[in-house]
Amino acid sequence: MQEALHTALSKVCKVETHPGIMQIYRYDFLTIPKRLSRFIKNPICVVQPKNDEEVMKILEISERFNIPIIPRGSGTTGYGGCVPLKESIVVDMKHMSNYSFQNDSVVAESGAIWWEVEKSARKQGKSLRVYPSSATVSTVGGWIAQNGYGIGSLKYGSIGDNVEWLEVADFNGFKIVKGEKLKYYIGAFGTTGIIIRACLRLRENTGIRCESFQCSFEDAIKKIEGGYHANFKDGRYMQLENAGDRDTLLVTYEGEGESSELGKRLWEKRLYPLRALTADRIYSEAIVPYEKAVEFYRRTRGLSIGVEVVFARDSVIFLGLFGRGLKPYLKALKFVKIAEELGGSVYTTGLLFPHKNKFKRDFQDYKRKVDPNNLLNPKKGSFENAFSRIMKIGERFLWVV
Repeated sequence: MQEALHTALSKVCKVETHPGIMQIYRYDFLTIPKRLSRFIKNPICVVQPKNDEEVMKILEISERFNIPIIPRGSGTTGYGGCVPLKESIVVDMKHMSNYSFQNDSVVAESGAIWWEVEKSARKQGKSLRVYPSSATVSTVGGWIAQNGYGIGSLKYGSIGDNVEWLEVADFNGFKIVKGEKLKYYIGAFGTTGIIIRACLRLRENTGIRCESFQCSFEDAIKKIEGGYHANFKDGRYMQLENAGDRDTLLVTYEGEGESSELGKRLWEKRLYPLRALTADRIYSEAIVPYEKAVEFYRRTRGLSIGVEVVFARDSVIFLGLFGRGLKPYLKALKFVKIAEELGGSVYTTGLLFPHKNKFKRDFQDYKRKVDPNNLLNPKKGSFENAFSRIMKIGERFLWVV
């Protein structure tokens, strides 16, 4: 059957089957322990569509052969959203990278690189409202599929808050998604449809003024009012980055003006994410309401070996660094558990936390309507898998840390 599948796909677009390439497409930035790698499957093949017609033909072939498909951008996140848990066709969207500007928005294809869009927007006198810290390599569709927070989230919220509409493809064809139904696609990791293009709101390119403060986390929250972007790193995190040993806050504002020297240096380094993450460390991310942020920081400080914080419009995003091994793994889980106790949540679901999807039942019902054969990135979104079951077992032992 695989030979017939490859033959059908090769008539549509470029197909890659080299074992070394398949190994690369087996993972994203998430480090998976060797003992658990047996749950990860090699892709049957990787396809690289260049236009809408090719995407639809790939979907038709997927349905005909009853083989799942997994949309993929650059694979730069650490949540396993594009990791195959079944033998699948991986659909690499990076060749669909066109974009165009219209008034105060940009329409970008799924494979467009964020920083390329930003540079072009500046020539139009505009700028993206939000973009990821991995903007130089990550794709529009990938970050939307995760519903990320990033640069500019203090003023403008998550990427989901800045999407006007999406065009998605599923087994019934193409459709424009707006309003309330966006929740079934933003942060869904392609489990309800392939994001083809997105209409994103822009801001005026007014320039950025940067300020920095060496202060406690409690004081940092008091200093961010009126900012465009703000992030905080505790002294331990700064040490891991070889950037000093003081708790440090960066706040940026829209508009021209004099910037502090440290503020400018920190702003210039914003596009180098997870510099403190090495092979001997893992990380955990959680979203916490502002009114509980100080309590969360105090309660989790003894768990991690360093903390970075991104302030968003309506919540605070904490990234904690941990070592490797069983106990650090339990500490990383406890990091999320404490956030939930305080009314927060895990940052995103991906491979590890589909059981924590806030709209689990509603989402599952919707997926069954648009994907009755469960061929769109199966075992993700809100459907449990071997990894999420391991996470649930681990949560039973959080009392030991």
